[in-house]
Amino acid sequence: MKRFLPYLIVGLAHSVAQAQCGPCAVGDTCTVDPPFPAVCPAITPTGTVGVPYELDVTFWIPPAFPEPTTQLNVVLQEVTLVSMENVPLGLTYEASSPTLTYYPQADPFGCVRVCGIPMQAGNDTIRLTAIAQGTVGGISTTQNQSLNIPVQALPPSSDTIPDFITSADSACAPLTVSFSAADNAPGMTATFTWDFGNGSTFDGAAPPEQTYLDGGVYPVTLQRSFSVPMLTQVVISGISNAWCGDLDEPNLPIVGCVGQPDLYFTITDSRLALERSSLVNNAQSATWNNLSIPLAFPPFTLRVFDSDALSDDDLLGTFAIDATTGSSSFAQGGTTGSRQVQVQTVLTTTYTDTVVVFSAPSFTISLDAETLCATDLGLASYAWTLNGEPVNESGPCVDAANGLWELTATSADGCSGSAELLVSGVGVDERLYPLGLTVAPNPVSDVLWIGLEHTPCEQVNILLLDASGREVRSENMRFRGDSARLPVDVSALRPGAYWVRLRCGAHQAQRRVMLLRR
Repeated sequence: MKRFLPYLIVGLAHSVAQAQCGPCAVGDTCTVDPPFPAVCPAITPTGTVGVPYELDVTFWIPPAFPEPTTQLNVVLQEVTLVSMENVPLGLTYEASSPTLTYYPQADPFGCVRVCGIPMQAGNDTIRLTAIAQGTVGGISTTQNQSLNIPVQALPPSSDTIPDFITSADSACAPLTVSFSAADNAPGMTATFTWDFGNGSTFDGAAPPEQTYLDGGVYPVTLQRSFSVPMLTQVVISGISNAWCGDLDEPNLPIVGCVGQPDLYFTITDSRLALERSSLVNNAQSATWNNLSIPLAFPPFTLRVFDSDALSDDDLLGTFAIDATTGSSSFAQGGTTGSRQVQVQTVLTTTYTDTVVVFSAPSFTISLDAETLCATDLGLASYAWTLNGEPVNESGPCVDAANGLWELTATSADGCSGSAELLVSGVGVDERLYPLGLTVAPNPVSDVLWIGLEHTPCEQVNILLLDASGREVRSENMRFRGDSARLPVDVSALRPGAYWVRLRCGAHQAQRRVMLLRR
């Protein structure tokens, strides 16, 4: 049965009952013929420090299959993962079985999703231990099996770390940009510091939208720092006598215990991830300094052992510890000691992207010899209107006419700008005579009051002309006295620029007035 277990445990390598990655997807084509436990994909991709990592692994455990060497029939009833050593910092797992126990007779397929952010570059080795229960050739058996699995993470690279994604990285001003939330690593405490390049900063994973009012290139920078409580020191100051009395350290009559224990400890967390210390030989006390054991997934269990070569290792004490910073002691059944925890920053990354904002074209309209032209002749398109009505001209210049001109032009970047110019005097006599003509209010929306001072005429003709010089109203009015004001109802006229022209015999005067909507 030992011959097939290494293949099986590869399938269980990422099985952890830690619901942080989301449900995995079973690839039900992961089978082989003749039947034998199989894992897909056969080669897992290499990770990169600081880059979110996610992978679905499917394993197939056939209910029965021949043992390759003896051809004895193997029937598996239950397979359970019991520990994993040296799990890479920043990663965790979620299995299709929350208990990490699989029953091939009920369902031969299982899967697991591995996720997180690798914190350290290099080649790690995960040491896995599983218990398989079943029969070989009809004989019941339960066996433990361990397997070392290499895991590689490449160093970080600013060119390959997409710490965030923008909704738009180039557009016309004003530009509003939203940013995706920055990723955290399971079990880590992270800080996120944003600088948006527009004078605004933000601390947190999910930044607010940013508005860029002016054209330019804006560097957006995100700095992430990941920290975790680290077990940095373990001291065993005394131990129980459970180490004495086995084949390695016999308890002889009169002589007593022969030899000394060989001490080591283990730390396990809620994922069954296990860390094992170095061995201190022939000592009843020991100190391990300069440790870097992450305490990321509570609760944590510390166990103290005596390592034996000829018999099973002796358990000298089991202690529940926490990740509170500083020093704390523990004691049980004669075994005493203390542990030291410090919060350490294990990874800091800085990522910069750019937001490019295109400026709206800035131009004016100039009048030269009865021709209107945009001051910027190199724009991609031009759209003219006169008094709000489109003009059939798409170039940078048009023939002038009296009225309110507006030009909307678009640059090669697709950005639009506009300018206005009120043109008067084209085809209209603008000579003013000393008749003292006044108009009020100006602009006007309904009733325009016309005033005249020192007129030699008792009756005058008042004309209302549009901006192009066309007559829209004419009426005669009588003025009495040296100064008078008469009302003219203009509420029915379209908004725009108009001229009020007054005629008195050989004399005339005119004033420009703007009519607005009410």
